[in-house]
Amino acid sequence: MKKIFFAAAAMLMLFSCKEKEMPVTPEEKPDAIEITPESKTFGEEGGSVDVIVTSTGEWTLSAAENYDWVEVSATEGVDGDIVKFTVAENFDADKKGDFEFVCGEAKAAFTVFSYAGELPHIYLDSDADLTFDYMEHTSVEILVSSDETNYRDLEIEVSEGAEEWLVYRAALPGDTELSAKIYFDVTALEGLADREAVVTISAPGINDVLTVNVLQLAKHVLYTDKANYTAAIEGETIIVPLYTNVEYEITMEGAGDWLTVGEATAEGIPFTAAALADGKRSATVTFTQTDAAEGEEVLSATITITQVNALITWAADMTGNRLFPKWENGGPGVCKSFTLETLVKFDDFNKASGGIFTIMGIEGKFLLRMGDVGNPLTNLQIATCAGNYNVPYSCEANRWYHIAVVWEERIAYVYFDGELVGTSQQFPETTYVGWPLWQYVPVDPDLSPAWSYEPDGNRVFWMGYSYDANRDIHGQMTEIRIWNKALTADEINAPNHFYTVDPNSEGLFSYWKFVEGQGSTVADATGKGNPLHGEVDITKQSNGDNCGPEGIDWVEVALPDR
Repeated sequence: MKKIFFAAAAMLMLFSCKEKEMPVTPEEKPDAIEITPESKTFGEEGGSVDVIVTSTGEWTLSAAENYDWVEVSATEGVDGDIVKFTVAENFDADKKGDFEFVCGEAKAAFTVFSYAGELPHIYLDSDADLTFDYMEHTSVEILVSSDETNYRDLEIEVSEGAEEWLVYRAALPGDTELSAKIYFDVTALEGLADREAVVTISAPGINDVLTVNVLQLAKHVLYTDKANYTAAIEGETIIVPLYTNVEYEITMEGAGDWLTVGEATAEGIPFTAAALADGKRSATVTFTQTDAAEGEEVLSATITITQVNALITWAADMTGNRLFPKWENGGPGVCKSFTLETLVKFDDFNKASGGIFTIMGIEGKFLLRMGDVGNPLTNLQIATCAGNYNVPYSCEANRWYHIAVVWEERIAYVYFDGELVGTSQQFPETTYVGWPLWQYVPVDPDLSPAWSYEPDGNRVFWMGYSYDANRDIHGQMTEIRIWNKALTADEINAPNHFYTVDPNSEGLFSYWKFVEGQGSTVADATGKGNPLHGEVDITKQSNGDNCGPEGIDWVEVALPDR
């Protein structure tokens, strides 16, 4: 055991020797030297000035020539030294002395001016405080004059950090020989905070330093992310982000004792809702500016906080947008019996005569749409390859409808809010669709053709879109379902069926519940892996495709709307 111990000790000593740290060579710093001030001007009475030296090492001082009218306290030294320059009285002629501090390779110049009479001055002939609004301003003018300095000799600086928005352009001759016009541009201010800068104007041989204070005021804003918020029925605190740079007050209507407001934080303003036993209640909250200047429009923002025993809290705004399945894991295929369901709210019916709102389906095969030539935009039309059926039921704007279209034995049964409002004739099995060839197609549609952007007119399944971008819905959709069976009237009118069903229900092929509230897809609640994709701002592209960027315009809702 001892031998083992000694061997281990010897190995430890060996590694200790091998791992001995090598001496670290200090990193060499480049030579540098700075002095403060860099120049000084004296009148006929003379005087003195202390110059502070900041350097990385020893320094020396030399003069361009022998100045018998300047006395220097030291010609060499180290970092932090102070050198006193003493200038004698001068009643003969103006003089200038050039000196140089040297530290290694670094140099700093110091200049002394001595005037035989009174000191020259520069004067600010325009306002010393300039205030601008948030917009862009070009050719901002500052006027200066002097006793003897030419405009070309002016030295102009903008305070650190402000050069990007307060941009110096030029100094040009003024209205007299010894005056100047100094020009700046002020860029537009996008942020919510005001910003300030200082313009410094000086000249060699003159002790005066003029300063102009520049203030750019941010645009006054007062707004929230959205207008509607929903509180959980068990009660919760909702943080409402408020974007503002003004003073404001908060008023609430309908809040009673169930909704209270807390102190604002960096995240927003907290509103706390008490628990709700049943039903629905809402409060209108208004933020109003209190520090508006005379003549300034008073800003305000209004939100609604709703508490409801809701089953659905999100929908998609379909105006200019669309949704679609890509059938990544296979679609329902050819269906002799099926049911299409959704909840939809129309904001308006503002389209020209013959216009179309597309709800869902496949153009030229089987499509649920509002309007078309000879059919009011308020009325549903079932458009198939074997003919169309105009449903004798008129919808209103700004209310939610549950629509269920049941297809069985080539007959369409149409339900609005659980009421059977129309039954089509039996569509023929085949119809003539080609010329000059005789070509017949089955009326029972394939609901899941391969997804594409429809090259060569090969139509696919869309929601809120068909054929071109002008056939969108002015409104919102949610709770979309495809069944590969014909639902009965009792099944459609089952409790809460409009708003939710069991994702494992028999015959339910795809079920898109809008629960995400963000993102560009809606998951298939059945678990089959066929998400609903979204695109916004649909337009015709250079390659002929109608498409837009990925996305869904989410809208917060509370359904059922009691």
